[in-house]
Amino acid sequence: MAEKIKAPRIRMARNIKKGKGFKVKVKFDHPSFTGLGIVDDQNDPIFNRAIPTTFIRNMLVYYGDDLVSRFRMSSAIADNPLFTFKLKAVKEEPVRVVFIDNHGERWETSSKVKFRK
Repeated sequence: MAEKIKAPRIRMARNIKKGKGFKVKVKFDHPSFTGLGIVDDQNDPIFNRAIPTTFIRNMLVYYGDDLVSRFRMSSAIADNPLFTFKLKAVKEEPVRVVFIDNHGERWETSSKVKFRK
């Protein structure tokens, strides 16, 4: 990749109640290209793979040491996606989200769940 991709960012509620659901938002500034485009627009306009594909292939969600969700994506995903999902607060441990792109590069972010006192 030409420019460096920054780590994803995670946000969760501050007042999480044990046994209740809570919302997790993860923002990842990652480009997504299908690679399709006009190869030669001057002589023979052919719609084909003009540039290499780049997209997020997998998103893995861990709560503590447990894998709680796995998302598999395609090149149809938007640039710089925002993911929102819910988890049930059962333990005060980190929520960790790992992204893997189609080139095998990995990025991750995490935030610890803290129960409201």
